Amino acid sequence: MRTPLTLILAAAVPLPALAQTCAVDAAAVAERIAHYEASYPGVLSDISCDTPTIPAHRILCASAEAKDELLWRMGRLNDLAWVYAVENATGNAYDMANPTEPNPGFIATRDACTDEACLCAVLIEETNASLGGTSPYPQ
Repeated sequence: MRTPLTLILAAAVPLPALAQTCAVDAAAVAERIAHYEASYPGVLSDISCDTPTIPAHRILCASAEAKDELLWRMGRLNDLAWVYAVENATGNAYDMANPTEPNPGFIATRDACTDEACLCAVLIEETNASLGGTSPYPQ
């Protein structure tokens, strides 16, 4: 009996799995997103997936098209967490018509990532800084 070539190649070339690089509770991430989207439905990502050129943006945009979307959803939570943190720090409602630039240190660190593990770690760190004890990630 012959083994199909695709099975041989699949066994020979391990595919990177986000679940292995980014062990987070996807359901908890989704729950926190739902919670914050109720208050901040107009918050958009600072990343455009039209023609991403930065490796980190390409990875995140590929995640947006993936079946589980975990990394993209983590980015979404971080975007919402940033708005929450700005409101808490200033005591003022976030101005959706004139959005505050995301933390430039975070943007530089995120954009320097070239793999999923780096992006996962950076998103967790920034989200934890913004949400504190309400973050779905370990502190």
